[in-house]
Amino acid sequence: MGANDVLALEANFTSWRDKRFPVIPKELNVFEYYCAEQFLRSFDLSDSQIKSGLLGGPKDGGVDGMYMFVNGELTDAESELDPKTPNVVRLLILQVKEGEGFSPVAVDKLYWFTDDLLDLNRKKKDYHSGYRQELITAMLLFKDKYRIIVGENPPFLVEFLYITKKDVAPNDDCKTSVEKVKEAVRRHFSQAHCDFNFVNAATLWAQVQTRPPKKKALKWSSQSLSTPEGQIGLVRLADYYDFLREANGQIAERFFDSNVRGYWKSTPVNKRIADSLKNPQVEFWLLNNGVTILAEKIETGEHLEVEVTDPQIVNGLQTSREIYNYYREAKSLPPNDNRRLQVRLIKTVEPKARDSIIQATNSQNVMPDEALRATDPIHRQIETLFHRFNLFYDRRKGHYRDQGKPVSQIVGLVEVVQAMVSIVLRRPDDARARPRDYFKKNDLYKSVFGKDAFDLNLYLRSTQILTRVEGYLESLNLEAIHRRNINFYICMYAACAIAGSAFATPAQLLTIDPPAITDDFLADCYARVRKHYDRLAKKTAVNGEIDYDAIAKGTLWLKTINSDLQKRFNAPKKKSAMKATK
Repeated sequence: MGANDVLALEANFTSWRDKRFPVIPKELNVFEYYCAEQFLRSFDLSDSQIKSGLLGGPKDGGVDGMYMFVNGELTDAESELDPKTPNVVRLLILQVKEGEGFSPVAVDKLYWFTDDLLDLNRKKKDYHSGYRQELITAMLLFKDKYRIIVGENPPFLVEFLYITKKDVAPNDDCKTSVEKVKEAVRRHFSQAHCDFNFVNAATLWAQVQTRPPKKKALKWSSQSLSTPEGQIGLVRLADYYDFLREANGQIAERFFDSNVRGYWKSTPVNKRIADSLKNPQVEFWLLNNGVTILAEKIETGEHLEVEVTDPQIVNGLQTSREIYNYYREAKSLPPNDNRRLQVRLIKTVEPKARDSIIQATNSQNVMPDEALRATDPIHRQIETLFHRFNLFYDRRKGHYRDQGKPVSQIVGLVEVVQAMVSIVLRRPDDARARPRDYFKKNDLYKSVFGKDAFDLNLYLRSTQILTRVEGYLESLNLEAIHRRNINFYICMYAACAIAGSAFATPAQLLTIDPPAITDDFLADCYARVRKHYDRLAKKTAVNGEIDYDAIAKGTLWLKTINSDLQKRFNAPKKKSAMKATK
């Protein structure tokens, strides 16, 4: 690698860091985040999803990041896996060394970790090392989710990326240690495929420069119908499969950013689509409504091809994924498989017009209501309001990340739900364990985003309170698992304490000035909330092992805190606790 390339990599990292993290959080290794963002680009994860897999720190087993994908989608605690559908599992493990070269000792750590992780029956007490709690939680998540689908023996890829910013190469000892890691994978999953890649400065710089193309070619099977708004025609299924794939063969997740429906694997509709694909005797487009693709630009080329700029599949996600799955899994296809799919290409860049088309095209079939939430008017109103306060509501996932906005100023839909549920509805247990239920279930959704449910400023105020509490907790250097579990409870407790009421009203919450909340006040709230957390941890421990997540997701801790608040603020005219501490 040339010296100028090394300088270019360093300059790129510095520029990226200054834009995305102008103020660096204490507990975040920004180079690890930088590397994760580069190599996870094809999965198009949100900032919160990227952060959720970063696990580096003391007792990390050599693992700085771990991400489990099933059918190209990140798997988390709320993911629902269906063993009856074709599943492809990909496990990505990152080891990042900013200022060091490659070491066989570091690779050996991954060997012991891999042995512990891939033995689905191995318990914490039998692990080779005493891992940090957040890593143990991630390991349990993998084991629990994989057990759901293990009976179907899904294709399984384990990929290791050992990354350094130095211009070095691995020695023979490193390569010997890698073979041990691969042997550990084969020992537990004999059919698994394992890749181990050493990523030095040259390879990292090449990855940084590799961007998913904004343009993609689509080939009509015959002359399409052109209109001022776009084109409509038929596309061979095999050609559409090629359109859906990235260069590495994975499905282009970026094509589905604007599709708010989600992939409902086990629905009868999807099963009918899959069945029709298995019957080559029937013309596919006659049995299917087709797909709608929005694009910034549509340029006609030669031989029935069109070049589509920034394609977004806004209707037909189910169909698209079933086509992708069918051709990916097919071992042999009929030689003259000329079945076709109806495709509508619409040229539009105006946000309101895009949302109208998304809403209309996704309302034609029977699908759960929660799939259409992101285009509801209230979310556009929240986005507009947040802009005035230099916050960016990530209504369209990745939109502001792609613009290089600071991570600390990007707020996801789930984060706003968590703020509202913990502070306004006083359900921190739901905010921690079940936030997406408030999109999935109509009654819960209306309780947060229903028409005229709350003053629009309450979404902003709740988010600001959550941000203030998270900032305070970061200053305490807590383990990530405790910050993740405690923050929503402190948000609720602090809001009630400031209002001087165990049941703070929306009107009282609107009077809170989050920047004025002092560290001393939050320290008092933290001490009160943490006291119950630690006591319940000891009380509910099984064989000495504490499940902190279960405490945060259950109802007992919430009941205890509510009782505490009612004892403190049972008088109708009790003064604000925050004022009392001044």
